[in-house]
Amino acid sequence: MRFLLSSFGFLFRITLLGMCFRAFVAFYLNIWQFTELSKISETFGAFLYGWHFDLAIGSVVYLLLYWLILLFKLSPKATKRWNFLLLWTYIVFIVTDSLYARETGRHLSYEVYSLFTVEGSMLNLVGRYWLAVLISLLSTSFLNLWLTPTYKPQSGIVGRLFAMLMVAMIAVIGFRGFEGIPQDVSWAYRAGGGPQGAVVALNGAYGIVWAALGGKKSSKEVIQSSDHINTAQVYKNWRDKRGINQPIGKFDGNVVIVFLESWWGTDVGKIDEEGTEVLPFFNKLRKESLSTELFLAGGHRTTEGLFASLCSLPNPLGKSIMFSEIESKDFTCLPRLLTEKGYSSAFFQGSDQFTSGTALLVLKSGFQNSYGKREIPNVESLEQNAWGVFDESLYSFVESKMNELPEPMLIGVNTNSTHDDRLPAKADRKRYKTTRYWADHELQGFYEKLLKRKWKKDWVLVLVADHTTYGGASIFEHYSIPFLMKYHSVAKKGASPVEHRLLPGAYSQVDVAATLADLTGSKAPDFIGRSLLRPNDFSSGASVFHLGQSAWFDGDWSVVFNIRIPGEKKCFNWKNDMSFAHPLPCPSQGEKMYEEGLSYIKESQEELFR
Repeated sequence: MRFLLSSFGFLFRITLLGMCFRAFVAFYLNIWQFTELSKISETFGAFLYGWHFDLAIGSVVYLLLYWLILLFKLSPKATKRWNFLLLWTYIVFIVTDSLYARETGRHLSYEVYSLFTVEGSMLNLVGRYWLAVLISLLSTSFLNLWLTPTYKPQSGIVGRLFAMLMVAMIAVIGFRGFEGIPQDVSWAYRAGGGPQGAVVALNGAYGIVWAALGGKKSSKEVIQSSDHINTAQVYKNWRDKRGINQPIGKFDGNVVIVFLESWWGTDVGKIDEEGTEVLPFFNKLRKESLSTELFLAGGHRTTEGLFASLCSLPNPLGKSIMFSEIESKDFTCLPRLLTEKGYSSAFFQGSDQFTSGTALLVLKSGFQNSYGKREIPNVESLEQNAWGVFDESLYSFVESKMNELPEPMLIGVNTNSTHDDRLPAKADRKRYKTTRYWADHELQGFYEKLLKRKWKKDWVLVLVADHTTYGGASIFEHYSIPFLMKYHSVAKKGASPVEHRLLPGAYSQVDVAATLADLTGSKAPDFIGRSLLRPNDFSSGASVFHLGQSAWFDGDWSVVFNIRIPGEKKCFNWKNDMSFAHPLPCPSQGEKMYEEGLSYIKESQEELFR
């Protein structure tokens, strides 16, 4: 009993200590200010949520200290010395992380590998902030009196072994966060409050320990380039004509973006062997909308598609930013820009909202609310596939939540019916042969309900796949996705700011946020996409990356090259050869396309990881 009381008492005190540390860091980083205490309420909920991380790092200290006590039968004096060392290490991690956050705006976390180079070297860091080191030593001496456990180990070997197992069990539960899986640092975005909320919620020492234990390596790929190509200059020339520097739109209405789970661009306009359209509703709506000849996905996972579409930036090559060393980096994304304009916002998934870190990403991007299948009332009574609810149930939930949000609003939806190959019981198997046919039918039902909704402001609908599946035979098929944007006027008069036409050439997911920023009058110089409202005002070109190869699209042509073999390239006319099976002599602009494609993929990655 004394052992358990000592254990829980120690964990309680060290968790409380972590909360005090985080409060101090919040003031140090000027997220909280004594002169404006009212602003604390904006992130106080996130601060309270952070006890999960405080307990987690406290559990690490608890495990190390109590095992030392039990293994070596430490005396009270020896226990106090070890406790001082562990506690000082804890405080040094907190101080180091806060210094890093002061200069970068984010926690050290996955960038722990650069711990010794933040200021050139660890010694330089200590020398520059010697006062902080001194204060940490004095603080540790004072706190050591309060925090040192009083538990005395049992003398018997069996009793000590049993106690060690108990310590391990308690520590693992505390570290894992009661969720069944270790809590990644990105879980700080669960706390709400956007990037600042995540900074306040996350215990910096936990971020460092998590990164060290997880063995995270850099997600940045090494890209080879020819000596004769000045990739930095070529990219600068191209980049200077990207970014929404002077937006032209004044739209202040509602935005609904539906990310169509795993839809293929090759299904658009496709007729099956029996003469039936695969996507009849989408095809019909596309003819009445702004669309493109070719639209390319930014990756192969939902988080990759969302990041490219919402933040108008490329993903790490072949990876997502989530659970990488840049997941805590602060990116300016469309939802945050619209929030600053007074928009309410919510994102919805038919699967669990935290699958692959999706909810964490959308909250990071600036969405104010995130919902998944577990948030749907009476979800147990709804028919589901292996991932979650079918789209019809998801759309109904979206409609109900939209009624609670003030306009203008930003709504994001990630569908689920096409997440596997199961059809609902009520689907006519002869008419709806696969989930793609059925999902198109469900989408039509949602659209018709949106049309009947009593909107106060005009609204724009964006339909775009988050990614394709892995069944494609070529780069083209792996990344070609459906896309359209349709404008709706409440007054049904006046010119539409979104021209309904088919744009020739290739575009990509990074253009979604850029177009909506341009439409809503939101400056976004960091965006790398081009506005589809005026595509000729921007540098042309769209890029995809697949298994070491990159394809750069411009007009009717694509240049494919290996990022590790400089100078080697193949050219394809993607309109005539969608399988990329027959390379052709490169056109006159082929070398320029190669230089731009190589420079883009190399320098945009440098920009992403900078």
